[in-house]
Amino acid sequence: MERLFDNNHYTSLTPRERLEKLFSEHDEAKILVTSSFGSTSVVLLHMLSQVKPGHPIHFVNTGFLFQETLDYKKQLIEKLGLKVINVKARENRHRFTRENQSWRFNHDLCCFINKVEPVNELRASYDVWISGLLAFQNANRSKTRIFEPKKDIVKFHPIIDMTAAEVSLYMTIYELPSHPLVAEGYESIGCTHCTRKGKGREGRWFDKTKTECGLHA
Repeated sequence: MERLFDNNHYTSLTPRERLEKLFSEHDEAKILVTSSFGSTSVVLLHMLSQVKPGHPIHFVNTGFLFQETLDYKKQLIEKLGLKVINVKARENRHRFTRENQSWRFNHDLCCFINKVEPVNELRASYDVWISGLLAFQNANRSKTRIFEPKKDIVKFHPIIDMTAAEVSLYMTIYELPSHPLVAEGYESIGCTHCTRKGKGREGRWFDKTKTECGLHA
């Protein structure tokens, strides 16, 4: 992609100002937003609801999510007035992972079919992809920058440098609800088969060396 996205022009801005600048400078029809409706998702979703109300939020439903996540999504849609578009794997491919219990034998294949592939098909129509990654979440994300150019799209991480304390403070100031599983000891929440209670992302793929689903790799 030849268009330039200069990190230097965004570093000194607040996360909200970064979003405002992006939407003022780029065609919003070419800006993709995805959210997992996980433990920290509400921060970016609230900012977006203020900066660009009604902009589509794409939610990848793997078919293996906690009911609490689906209930939380509904709660945030109502509270923030979100326009959410559900994204799923093709039924025959999802059925394969369900019937063969791919999450037990091949985590990467299960993630690819139910998360990565549907988003890869979706993102072909966009130039910029906004996500709510946070640098403190794990070592893989610690060096992620605001803009990360990929071969076919530019990743945009407006809240990447917020600390855990800043995320918590933001949620307190704006009286934003937490994912219900956080109170039970889950700090990172994915699919039911591959998520356990734990600090940070230590409860994800808890018995494997895997640390990412591949969506943001």
